[in-house]
Amino acid sequence: MEYTVQKLARLAGITSRTLRYYDEIGILKPARINSSGYRIYGQAEVDRLQQILFYRELDVDLESIKKIVNSPSFDDVKALKEHREKLLTKREQLNLLIANVDKTLAVREGRMTMSDKE
Repeated sequence: MEYTVQKLARLAGITSRTLRYYDEIGILKPARINSSGYRIYGQAEVDRLQQILFYRELDVDLESIKKIVNSPSFDDVKALKEHREKLLTKREQLNLLIANVDKTLAVREGRMTMSDKE
């Protein structure tokens, strides 16, 4: 499947300006430019965009992402496994924070008591 800037932006939940910027800085180039001058993205670019968005979700800056994904030794499967582990860790941290907020609410509403350590 091939996508124009607008279609890929909609699919990925980002702006078309973001895709044009990624092209400008060399982090995500289109597969080709058609005769009308539209950037066209294929499956390889969609996969690369997914990697970029995973790194962004983990608060990695664009310059670092560019170095990572442009590296000749970049292994997308290995990167996905690393993303998964980091996201699982992040989820555990969020679950602990949510549980703490729930306990604090219960204390404030008089439904339980909580120690200082909690």
